[in-house]
Amino acid sequence: MFRKTERRLRMSETGEKIRAEGELKRVLKLPHLVVFGIAFMTPIAPAYIFGFATEITGGMLASAYAVAMVGMMLTAKSYGKMAKAFPYAGSAYTYTQRAVNPYVGFITGWALYLDYVLVPLINTIAGGYNMTSLLPFIPYPAWAVIVCATICIINYRGIKLTANTNNFLVFIMTIIVFVYLAFCLRYVASGGGSGELLSIEPFYNSANFAPQALFAGAAMGCFSFIGFDGITTLAEETDNPQKNIGRAAVLACFFGGTFYIIQAYITQSAWPDWKLFNDLETAYFEVSSIVGGQPLAAAFTAAFMMSVISSGLAGQASAARVMYGMGRDEKIPKKFFAYVHPKFNTPTNNIIIMAGIAIIGSLFLDLDFVVEMMSFGALFGFIFVNLSVIVYYYIKKKEKDVLGNLILPGLGFILCAYLWISLANRTLIIGLSWVAIGIIYLAISTKGFKKEAVIYTELDTKE
Repeated sequence: MFRKTERRLRMSETGEKIRAEGELKRVLKLPHLVVFGIAFMTPIAPAYIFGFATEITGGMLASAYAVAMVGMMLTAKSYGKMAKAFPYAGSAYTYTQRAVNPYVGFITGWALYLDYVLVPLINTIAGGYNMTSLLPFIPYPAWAVIVCATICIINYRGIKLTANTNNFLVFIMTIIVFVYLAFCLRYVASGGGSGELLSIEPFYNSANFAPQALFAGAAMGCFSFIGFDGITTLAEETDNPQKNIGRAAVLACFFGGTFYIIQAYITQSAWPDWKLFNDLETAYFEVSSIVGGQPLAAAFTAAFMMSVISSGLAGQASAARVMYGMGRDEKIPKKFFAYVHPKFNTPTNNIIIMAGIAIIGSLFLDLDFVVEMMSFGALFGFIFVNLSVIVYYYIKKKEKDVLGNLILPGLGFILCAYLWISLANRTLIIGLSWVAIGIIYLAISTKGFKKEAVIYTELDTKE
C-alpha cells in the first residue's frame, strides 16, 4: 500500500496559480532539452574513451558505437513513454517506482545515482588534468577545485542559466569538432592514415573481429550516451513535459549517436593503427596534432575544456534532481534533500553535495575506474526503464500494443542487459556491492520492507 503526498497549488486573489513552496519552475522548451541532453552527452565524448575503446574493439569503434546506439535509441523510446505517464523529476527511479514497485524503484535510483554522481566527478578529473598539463605551475588539486566550483556556481543560480550556458558551449564545441573532422578528411584524402575516405574497416575488420570484443567496446561506448536520460530529470521544469521530454530524449540520442559514429569512422581512417598511440588517454589529441598541427591541437584542447564544463553542468543538475525526487518521496531525509532555494528555484543543498563529492573523488579516483562505474549505473537504470514500459503499459494498463509496449522495450531490455554483463568483472563486482549496500539501507529504513512507501503525486503537470 502506497501513501501519497500531494503538491497543492494556492490561488491568488485574481485566480492565478501560485507555485507551492518547494516546487520547481517550468521554464524549459524542447530545444533547451535537446541541447541539454547533447551537452550532457557532449559532442566531444569520443575523446574520453577513443584510445581504450579502439584497442578493445580492434579498431572497430564505429561499429561498437552503432551497436550501442541501437540499444540507446530503444531505451530513449522507453524513457519517452514513461515520461509521458509520469512527468516528474527522478528519471529511472521515478518510472520504476511507479510502474514496477517502489522498493525496486529505490534500488534503480540507487544504482543510477552512480551514473549521475560520477559525471561531474569525471569532468572534474579530466578538466583538472587537462589544465595541469597546459599550466603545470598550478597544481592539479587547485585546478580540480576551480573546475568544480565553476560548475557548482552556474547550477546553483538556476536551471535557465545552466541551459543557456550549455547552449553556448555546445555550439562552440560542435564547430571545433567539425573543423577537426575536416582536417582529418583532408589528411586522409592526401594519402595519410588509411588513405581511403570510404572503407568498411572502421566497422568490420575480419582480422580483428570478435563479437565479445565488439560488445565490450559497445558497453564502454555507452559512456558517451550517458546524458540523454538526464533530460527526464528536468520534467518538473519543462513546459508540456508529457510531449517534450520523450521527443527530446530520442532526438538527443539520435543526433549524438550519429555524430559519435561519424567521428569514430573519420578518426579511425586518419589513424587506423591504434597500437601506435603514445598514450591511450590522449589518443584524440595525438590525432589532432598529426592532422592539423599545434593550432588544431590547441583548439581541440579548448573544446575539451568546454565539454568538461557543459557535461559537468548537466550531470550535476541531473544528480541533484534525482536526489530531490528521492528526498521528496522520503527515501532519504526530505527536509534537506527536497529543499528548493526560494530565489533560484534549484535544489541547492544537493548541488553543494555533488560539488563536494566531485572535489574529494577527483583527489583519489582514477579516470578509467570512474568511466567503468558510470556505465554500470547507466545500464542498470536503462534495463529497468525498458522493463517499466512492459510492466506499466502492457501488463498493468493492458494496452496491447505489442510492438510499442512489448517488443521494442523488450529488445531494449535484452540489449542493455547484454551490454551490462559485458562490462569488466571488476566493475560488476564493485557495482553490485554498491547495489547490495542500497538494499541493506532500504531494508533498515523500511523496517524489513514493512514500512509503507511514499509516492509523490502532482495535481497539475500541464501548467
